[in-house]
This record gives sequence, C-alpha cells and structure tokens, in this order.
Amino acid sequence: MAFLPGRGASSTERTAAAGGSSNGRFAVGARALHEFNDDILAPHSAAVGRIRVPSDGFARGSLGLPRARNVFQAAIASRIRAYYEGMPEASQTRRLAAPHLGEVPARFNTPSLQKVLEFALTSGGPGLSDAYQKGFWSVLTAVDANARPSPGTRARACSDNLSPPPSSTSSPVATGSSPRQGDTPLIEVFPTGYAFVAAIRGEQQRVLSKLRWDVTPIEVEGVTYMFYSRDILEVVLELLCNANNVQLWGEALCNGADGTRQRSDPMDSDLFLEEQAHVRRRLGEHCFILGIHIFIDEAVVSWSGAYYIYPIRVRVLNIGCGGSRWVTVGYIPHVPKPIGRTAAARRVASDSRNGLLQRCLAVALRRFAAASTVGVPVQLPGRKSLQAFPRVLGLVSDQLGERAVMCLMGNACRFFCSHCMVQREVAGSRAGIGADDRDVASVIDAQMDGAVVRDRDPRPSFRNVLRRQYSALAFVPAIASVWGLVTDRRSLYDIICFDVLHVWKLGVVRMVAQRFPAFLVKACSGGLARLGPVTESLQALNLRAWELGHLCVPAPTSPGYVSLCICVADCRCVRRESGARLS
Repeated sequence: MAFLPGRGASSTERTAAAGGSSNGRFAVGARALHEFNDDILAPHSAAVGRIRVPSDGFARGSLGLPRARNVFQAAIASRIRAYYEGMPEASQTRRLAAPHLGEVPARFNTPSLQKVLEFALTSGGPGLSDAYQKGFWSVLTAVDANARPSPGTRARACSDNLSPPPSSTSSPVATGSSPRQGDTPLIEVFPTGYAFVAAIRGEQQRVLSKLRWDVTPIEVEGVTYMFYSRDILEVVLELLCNANNVQLWGEALCNGADGTRQRSDPMDSDLFLEEQAHVRRRLGEHCFILGIHIFIDEAVVSWSGAYYIYPIRVRVLNIGCGGSRWVTVGYIPHVPKPIGRTAAARRVASDSRNGLLQRCLAVALRRFAAASTVGVPVQLPGRKSLQAFPRVLGLVSDQLGERAVMCLMGNACRFFCSHCMVQREVAGSRAGIGADDRDVASVIDAQMDGAVVRDRDPRPSFRNVLRRQYSALAFVPAIASVWGLVTDRRSLYDIICFDVLHVWKLGVVRMVAQRFPAFLVKACSGGLARLGPVTESLQALNLRAWELGHLCVPAPTSPGYVSLCICVADCRCVRRESGARLS
C-alpha cells in the first residue's frame, strides 16, 4: 500500500513523485522501496488499493480510516454541581442584612432587656406584631414608672435626710427604692413606642447580619420564590471550631458479652467508619471526615396554619458529649396546591414543588459540595492544620420528605422502596425477599438525562421511561452533588434515617414495639428478651433515635426558637443508662 502526496504536498514533492525532476530515477526507486516495505508489513493492502492521504492529514486528524477516540467524562457529582451552577440563581444570592450591621452594638444588652426581647419575638409562636409591641412598651413603661419614685419624692428624701426602714423581706419594687445598679428605666432607653419597635427590628437585622443569612430569588414556572439560607459549610466549621469536645476520627466499639456489635453514636457507625477508611486510604492519615446530618420537614409557621415552610437543619457528628445541636440553615418556601383542576395545572404545581426543593438545596450546599471533593483546611485550638472532607451521613425526614429529596415518586408507585427495587405487588411476601438494591449510578444518570429533556420539553410523556424503570422523577437530587453519595462508595440511599415525629410519636411503631418483648419470648422458645421488660425494650428501640440528637416534640412555636437543653440533658442520661446495660 503506497501513500501518494496530495494537495498539501509541495511542488518539489509532487515533481519527485511523478519522476519529472533531474533525480527522477532516485525518486522512483524510493517509491518502489516504500511500496515493497508496505506490502511486507501489510499483506492485505493489495485488496484495499491505494489510499490518497493529505500530507498534513496526520496532524489534522483527517485520516480516511476509522480509529478509536478517547472520551473523558466528569464524575457524576461534578456533573450535578455543574448542572445547578448553571441555574440563574447561582449568581443572585445576596446578604439579607448589610454586613456592617453585624458590628453595631446590641441595644438589648442587659438580662432584663433580653427577656423583653425574647418575649416580644416568641410570644404566641411567631411573636408580637408591631401594634402589640407598642402596647407591650406602654405596659412596661407604666409598670416601671409605678415601681420607681418620682424625682420630687427622691429630692425631698435627700433634703430631709430620710431613709426607709431596713427590712430583710422587702424588695426594691415593693419599697419604691431604685433597682439594682446598672439597670436603666425603659423609657430612657426607648423614649417612644416607635423607638421600641425600631430597636427590635434593628436587633433582628443585627443578628441576621452577624449570622450571615442570605436571600436568593428563585424563579420556577414563572413564579419567583425567596429562599432564606445560611452557608452550610460556614455553619459547620463555626460549630466545629467553637465546640469544647471534638472527635476527629471514629472507631468501632468492642463486641458485647453475647458477641453482638455495640454502638453509642454515629461516629462508630458502619457508614462513618467505611467512609473514613476510604478517605484516609486515598488521601493520607492527616485527613478526617466532617460528617453532618440533615433534617428536612414541612412545618407550620403561623398559629392559624396559613403558612408552611420547609426548615433545613444540620447537626455536626464530630462534636461529642452531647454538645452537638440542630442548627437551622434554611427555610424553603411552600408551593401551594393548584387552583385549576386540569392535568396541566397539577403538572406545573408538581414540577414547581420538586424543582424549588432541589434548587434551594443546591444553593445551601454549594460550598459544602465543592469542599467535599478537595477538602477544606481546619485549624483547631492546640492542633496543627488538618484537611477536613465534608460528608452527608444522614437524612432525617419522613417518607414523603425522603422521596422528595431523592427525586423519587410517592408511595403509590411501582418501586416504592428507596433502598431496593422490590415491586409493590410482592412487597412483604416471600417473593419480595432478595430484591436488588437500587443502582445509584444508573438512577442518577437516568435522572440527569430526564432533567435535561424536561428543561427543553416539559411534556409528561417524555418521563415515562423513568417512571416505569425506576419510579423516579425527572429531577436531579441536589444532595447527590456531595462527594461520596454517588461516587466512590455510592451511599446515597444508605443515609436515609427515620423521623421520630412521624414514625414513633404518631403511635404506629410504638404499638408494635410494645408487643416486641412478647414476640421475642415466643421467637426464642421461652427465653427472656435480652433487654428485659417492656420499659427497657422500648428505650433500646428508641436508642437510635436518641443518638440522632433530635427529639421531636409537637409544639406551636416556629422553627428555630425551641431550646434543646432539656433534650440534650435527657439524651445524655439515656445514653449513660443504655451503655451501662449493654456493657
């Protein structure tokens, strides 16, 4: 097989190939030798014939022969992060309050004024309105004026050198004497009711600025929603650096007396230990896992039930000894039900609800997801700088919230289990045992393709493949942008936890758990349950919920105002008692 010069060859090369130059015999001989070598190396070339290739064909890649081409594709987590970074709201996040307001000194700077502020903001759940705040100021100033002596009375007492008789049981308010040193009359701090209301608003703006709350306008289906959030990475790092007891690396506990595995908190769980071993094996011993739990649930804000929001809370697992607490990092707006009864109106409402949830999560997890890939340096007091790799190791929600975050269909679909592919018809029977687990990569790839198609054409007929094969929605779960959920170990569906409020407090599992000791007696052929009577068995069954650090107590107060001191104290006592029984 011979290669002849084409258009790109120079005139000298074409003349030499034609044998028309003075060195024609040399050119003809070289061409013959080239053909002879090609025939030896490729004996099948005779059947192909001569192929004319341009002289720069090798450089431009325009060969007339097929060849394999290497195609490089980014990781699934990176593709998901790039997909949501291409949304319009990625560059529209701004601070809810001006940064300089965080440096303004607080006007409610005494214990009594702080109690007044707390009552004004939390009374009745959402707090007092502006009109009731003015009335509250009037009541406080009237009480303060009656409890203090008038200037004329104070002056006459000083001129006559009179002093009230000493009494060990009399209080400053009862005797009319001045309050303890350091307190200032309320009317001198806030001269009018308008000044009192303005001071409360200023204090709210100061706290919002100090905590770095952001607001992001998100437009979904022609409607703009305001998403209020904090950067999850900043919140987690601030909680970690300010904690008194920090545990960087987890370790498995020893087995109990009967040989079973013991666990005390999420730091010694299989999910945490496997992820820790994987990261340290790849990146070195100086790295550690910065694990968090995410709580998402729909809550009522107002007392009348007119407003609903999705609060997002996070909890750092590396903070030990009961010091970890749930911190609110975002409020997802609620999408109401459609007014119209048509299929198009229901489709718009469903797409708005699912799309808004994922795009809000993408905004809140933006820096957290980026740091999960490359890590973030952490400087703890008394330690050298270490590299932390953030990971999401738990999603606490009810079943509806769980399916919504994972972009799966509701419980009326064919594959209603979030962990496996058991069909609805055989679930709970012998035929459903051994169903295959959900393939994380396949489901996410299909959801990525479905989301791209949905952005171009929202017709539901293009989503039938996702519904039939995976019972999934044509949306991409934003939580999957965090490294480790769809890459490496692919633990996206393993982080799902149950919510105590919907699973335990409503009584379904509680009724089953009360009969659990009797079941163990029958199943163990007359042997007693390991943990004893009903009370101890119920506490053991509820232990995993206590370890999540979240005790759901139904209350009319709005999210973010409920104190968790009692919960943390009770959780610490239950852990101590359970550990004494298990050891």
